[in-house]
Amino acid sequence: ATITALNQEKEKKGSTGINRTVSNKLLVETVAPFRGLRLFLYAAFASGAFVGGLITLSGVAAAMNGLRDDVDMNTEYLNLAIDFGAVAFFGVCAKFDLDKDAELTAAVEAKVERKKANKKITASMREREQLMKKLNVDVKVSQDGGTRVAPLGVMQENAKQHVILVAGPGRAIRDALRGAQLNKVNFAMTNILVVPYETGVDAAERAAKPDGGGFGDSRPTYETQPYVAEPVGEGWEEFVKAELDTAAEQAGDKVFEEGIALVVANDGKVLRRGVGKVPWRQMVDELEEAVTGEEKEKANPLLDFIE
Repeated sequence: ATITALNQEKEKKGSTGINRTVSNKLLVETVAPFRGLRLFLYAAFASGAFVGGLITLSGVAAAMNGLRDDVDMNTEYLNLAIDFGAVAFFGVCAKFDLDKDAELTAAVEAKVERKKANKKITASMREREQLMKKLNVDVKVSQDGGTRVAPLGVMQENAKQHVILVAGPGRAIRDALRGAQLNKVNFAMTNILVVPYETGVDAAERAAKPDGGGFGDSRPTYETQPYVAEPVGEGWEEFVKAELDTAAEQAGDKVFEEGIALVVANDGKVLRRGVGKVPWRQMVDELEEAVTGEEKEKANPLLDFIE
């Protein structure tokens, strides 16, 4: 019970040790620093007008009861309207400011919560980046179709391979691999390995997939390119599901239909996470920039469109 109470108290405080409610209030004050002053002035002016109105009202009441005969009723009625009109005006101004304060407070709290959530998402992404290095791929190592199974981390560290993971339904994978085939020369020059992972396919279907080595089981050429590595072994399904779920939280459920792409440099750093159509030329340029540190000339937009 004591540990739970300590955790709850820690949750209420930010990284600075200040109570979260107080911290949010301070943020609101920095965004609208003069709201408190305005509310004070509204209250002061409204109070003065209200007191003036009461004094004027007492004079009118005295005149109506015959206790005073030096009162100009038309003037007093005008003063009453001005006084109580001012009270109403400052009250409306205060209400407007308080509503804006409530909206701003809600927006600040929502932003703080989003920041907390993003920190958790970022932390989970970093964990998955380390996990990704342990996932196995079946890589082509010879011209006659010979393959070798190796962890991605080994391919990145020893073979200096960059990795572009494409995950999604069959249609999205086919479209991505067709686009990749147009850039196979760039892949060879920049040492890029493309790993396609088709969702909605169980282990048995994946194992029964033709390897292109026999009669009647030929595969499309875009699937058998030397830069394409097949994901094998355990862990891929959980990894891809976690990536899709994270992407869905930010981009909506369309990611399950359009697929996602991860660009990972050979040092293990994820350079890009994207949804939908894979911009191969841009990804290749980003990988080259990450390695050389030199910004490349942007690709022709027409060629990107053709991809």
